[in-house]
Amino acid sequence: MRETNISTLDLNLLRALKALLDKKHVSRAAESISLSQPAMSRALQRLRETFKDLLLVKGPNGLDLTPRAIELYQPLQEIFLQLNQIITPSSFNPATTQAEISIATRDYEMITIMPAVINAITTEAPNLKLRIIALHGDDITALDKNEVDFVLSGTKSKSALLYQKKIVTDNYVCLMSKQQARQKITLNKFITMKHCLVTISGVGPGVVDHVLAEQGLKRDIAVRIPHFLAASHIVANTSLIATLPRRLGQLLSDNKNIALVEPPLVLPDFAIYLYWHSRNQNNPMHQWLRNKIVSAAPTISAQGLS
Repeated sequence: MRETNISTLDLNLLRALKALLDKKHVSRAAESISLSQPAMSRALQRLRETFKDLLLVKGPNGLDLTPRAIELYQPLQEIFLQLNQIITPSSFNPATTQAEISIATRDYEMITIMPAVINAITTEAPNLKLRIIALHGDDITALDKNEVDFVLSGTKSKSALLYQKKIVTDNYVCLMSKQQARQKITLNKFITMKHCLVTISGVGPGVVDHVLAEQGLKRDIAVRIPHFLAASHIVANTSLIATLPRRLGQLLSDNKNIALVEPPLVLPDFAIYLYWHSRNQNNPMHQWLRNKIVSAAPTISAQGLS
C-alpha cells in the first residue's frame, strides 16, 4: 500500500492537482487557477515526488492520467466539494425547512408576544416546529448548555457569550372588578386594598412593593399566584386588585367584569429581551428567526389609558 505522510504534503498543491486532473493540460490548468505555466510545472514536479507517480503522461491526444491519477480523481472532487461547503455559508430556506426551534420564556411573553411571532414564522416556514419551554426564575443558563435556541425574558444578563436584543418595553396597569373601579383609587386607597401578586418564586416583594417602600409605605398582599392568566379571573370575581404589565392587562381585560385603572404611583418601565448564544450568531436559520421575532414583537406604548 502506498502511504503519504500528510505532514509532508503542501495542501495548496491539491488545488493544482485538481486543476491538472480536470484540464489534462499544464498551461490550461495553470490559467484556470491563475498560476503561471512555470509555476504549474513546478507544482506538477512536486506532486510527482509526493505521490511517487507521474500522474500525467504524454498520450496521443495530449496528457493522459496514470492509474494512480485516476484513483485520486474522484476523492479529490469530493474533498473540494466538502471544502466549499465548509467555507461557503450555509443557506436557509424557510419554505422547506423541517427544523425544530426551542424558546424558553414565561407566560407574559407567551401571551403577549408569542402569538404574533408564531404567525410570522409559520406563514413563511409552515413546517418549522416551535417548542416553547417554561423559563423558571432568571436562570437562562439553558443557552450555555445548548438546551434551547432562544430565551425571551425580562431577565438582564451581561454574559460575554450571549447576544441580546431589546424587543419590547412595557409598563404597568391595575386590574380590578368594575364594581371596585367605581371608587377613585388614590394612593391611600391603593395601599389599604387587598392585592393579588403574581410571583414566580411565590415569595418576596414585587416591583410595586419596592416603589412603595421608598415612600415608607406598604400594601396588603392577600394572595400570591404563579401565573398572570389566573389573576384576571381572581380580580374579576373578588375585591382584590392586581398590578400587571399593561399589554397583558389590556388582553386580559376582555373579561367583561374587569376594569383597567392607572396605578396611583409612578412605576418603572421594564424591557423584554431576546437572548441567543454566540455559537449561533452567524447561523442563517437563527438569523432569519431573530429577524422574525424582533419584527413581530409588538411595540408597547408606555402611555396611559385613554
